[in-house]
Amino acid sequence: MSFIESFQSNRIADRLHAIVQFLLVFMILAAINAIAMRSYTRFDTTLNRSFTLSAQTVAYLQQLQQPINIIVTLTDQSRDLGIRGIYQDVKSLLSEYEYETRNQGENRVRIEYLDIYQQARRAKELGITEENAIVFNPRSQNKIVRIDELYSLSQGDIQEFLGETVFTQTILEISQDDRPKIYFATGHGELDPNNFSPDLGISQFADELESRNFATESLDFSTITDIPNDARLLIIPAPRSPFLPREQEILKSYLRRDSGRIILMIEPGSEHGLDDLLFEWGILADDAIAVEMSRDSQIEGGDLLVRRFAPHPITNELLRLNMTLVTDRARVVREDPGRPIDESLLVKELMATSDKSWGEKNFKSDSPPVYDSTVDLRGPVRVAAVSERKVDSSLGISIPGGRLIVFGTSNFLTNNRISASGNLFLALNSVNYAIDRVAQLNIPPRPIRKVKLDLSMEQLLLSRYLIWLGPPALVGLLGILMYLARRQ
Repeated sequence: MSFIESFQSNRIADRLHAIVQFLLVFMILAAINAIAMRSYTRFDTTLNRSFTLSAQTVAYLQQLQQPINIIVTLTDQSRDLGIRGIYQDVKSLLSEYEYETRNQGENRVRIEYLDIYQQARRAKELGITEENAIVFNPRSQNKIVRIDELYSLSQGDIQEFLGETVFTQTILEISQDDRPKIYFATGHGELDPNNFSPDLGISQFADELESRNFATESLDFSTITDIPNDARLLIIPAPRSPFLPREQEILKSYLRRDSGRIILMIEPGSEHGLDDLLFEWGILADDAIAVEMSRDSQIEGGDLLVRRFAPHPITNELLRLNMTLVTDRARVVREDPGRPIDESLLVKELMATSDKSWGEKNFKSDSPPVYDSTVDLRGPVRVAAVSERKVDSSLGISIPGGRLIVFGTSNFLTNNRISASGNLFLALNSVNYAIDRVAQLNIPPRPIRKVKLDLSMEQLLLSRYLIWLGPPALVGLLGILMYLARRQ
């Protein structure tokens, strides 16, 4: 064999060896990748395990009986750096929901990220118009979670991430088969759940209830002799004319005999005709209006800000999120000091005005209100209360009885105010508490830890020079070392 032929055969052998080596390496990498796809472990590298689902959430997800479709309209292309950070938090957490249900067939969580401007056709198809929101099950329940629900604040600073609690609660609400029936009383000039008027309608509140798997219906008291058996809750939003004695007896019987649940809203100056009912349940609705002189408790236009809340399942969320109630005026509602002694009755005052307020009884006068210690009620005055009875069964077990929640204002429910501050939170929490739909979630919020470096001006200047000049100097040093090594 000549030298040329030998050289060519060696080249062919080298090429074959290279091809075989390449195939072997490729097969090894493919095998490693296949093993990794089937057997791997996920790690949450955050300090507080912010994106690790609790055992309670995992248990709920494993019991899903319907698909959960989630549309996220947040985007990482936002010019707002805060929105980008929220997007990363939401994406990291929701990916865990999707991963946890990956093997549950149709009954799993699916996530879609949607830019409502760049994907306008898809957004229109889903009926989504709101940006920076998380929409659960569009086209059906269409429950919207907004970003201000995901964090707790303290003095304007974000303190905790509440994503898992909010998302799991929402999934529970829309996946429950039971649709509690809520009736809205009519016949006395009440606010109308079918009215779209900004000032007189509460259609947005009714829509919020429907989106949370409640069924709503109006109930005309002029045509009934009893509250329907399927009523889980009766809402009486601001009657303008009094209830007849016969109608009051229907309500009293519903609360007593049927352990019914009522949310009553009474405006200042209105004749409601329910004094006997309120007395029986230990609540007094004085015919007095809350006059607020503190600037911190008023906003432009004359609206009232209620900032004081007592700890209670109805108000705890407002306390935690540092929210307020926004309404136009409020009637004094408090525990009746002369109520009958009844150990089974528990009355709790929920909200109060500031120290610079009082309960004005001469509010129908045209003259400016002036505090009169002999007539008016000294502030702070209470504007909401809840009353409930415990019934002892034959087995000696205390079971929940009737429940009555009374607000001295109703305008926080109207279409032009329901989205303000904590109004919707308060309304929904009242409904959930009234019918015992307060989810027993024990998912702690995840604290957000901020690392702060306190640098002097000299240290800050030095760090700036190191950032600017350090990388080029390091590359230059490596080049010099390589040059010296090659010379040797």
